Amino acid sequence: MYTRLFFGEIQPGKAAEAWRVLEEFTHRVRRQKGCVLNQVLQNGNDIVGITTWETKEDLAAYADGEVARDLFKRITPLFMGMPTVKTFEVKLNLYDATALKPITG
Repeated sequence: MYTRLFFGEIQPGKAAEAWRVLEEFTHRVRRQKGCVLNQVLQNGNDIVGITTWETKEDLAAYADGEVARDLFKRITPLFMGMPTVKTFEVKLNLYDATALKPITG
């Protein structure tokens, strides 16, 4: 498995619009072949998007595909500067069943 981390800082006054974009795209990303995890974390204006993929090829297909291009096109103007993306191979994967419960609200 491979995990992609997406880091960005939302511009002041752009949080509501940024969250509309992120909520729309989390569902689109999750439907991509091989996506097994999709989370968005927030601390103040800092955002971290986390996606985990079954294979390196699935991640590459997403990263080079239309959904990722559309996301960057829509979210980048709402961030302070360019978002940063890093990819890691998953070497250890432990979780509690609570982590699988959808977040509502």
